[in-house]
Amino acid sequence: MNVDQHIKVAQWHLEQARLHASSEHACGCPANAHDQKAIDAIEAGIVKEEKTCTINRD
Repeated sequence: MNVDQHIKVAQWHLEQARLHASSEHACGCPANAHDQKAIDAIEAGIVKEEKTCTINRD
């Protein structure tokens, strides 16, 4: 993905989080491996640029 595409995906996720926080809705979906990697990085304060696609490479 290019930079613009990454930003659009991030904006979509932020809007989903905002909607979930402001309503009774909760999807209950478990995080997939790719999302869990991002969650773990944010929680650890370790965010680094990925130079290659990591989807399906866990």
